[in-house]
Amino acid sequence: MDRALQGHPRLTGALAEWACPLVTRQLGDSRQVLAFRHPLAGRQFVKGSIEPPESAADAAIRELAEKSGIRLVSHAVSLGAFSVGEQVWYFVDCRVPALPDRWQHWTRDGGGLQFEFFWHPLDQQLNSEWDAIFHEAFVFIRQLLEAD
Repeated sequence: MDRALQGHPRLTGALAEWACPLVTRQLGDSRQVLAFRHPLAGRQFVKGSIEPPESAADAAIRELAEKSGIRLVSHAVSLGAFSVGEQVWYFVDCRVPALPDRWQHWTRDGGGLQFEFFWHPLDQQLNSEWDAIFHEAFVFIRQLLEAD
């Protein structure tokens, strides 16, 4: 299967499907994408399961609210899909009002965890605090957002 599934209709079957809302901002010359530090699993981008009969965009909006507390999404457009291991990630451009540089959000994930949100510059590589799966996804995220 092609790793980049741009424009592919939602897949069903054995592969796990995840929605990944992409919230970005421009700070001077730097375009940045929203990310967070998970207290048990390191740095991550927001992502979560697509629950039938949700669309990828609906799941992205729900996951963004659950993980970050962001509830005001004015725009949610699917950008493309990417195969990562046994998973397919559906990336969704989510536009929201201005957000602070950093904040914390208590989520019910994992029985209750505090996530620390920050902005990661698109022109900066991910470091060892990120799992390898996010390194793979970041290459595709950069391609999507640099084409935008």
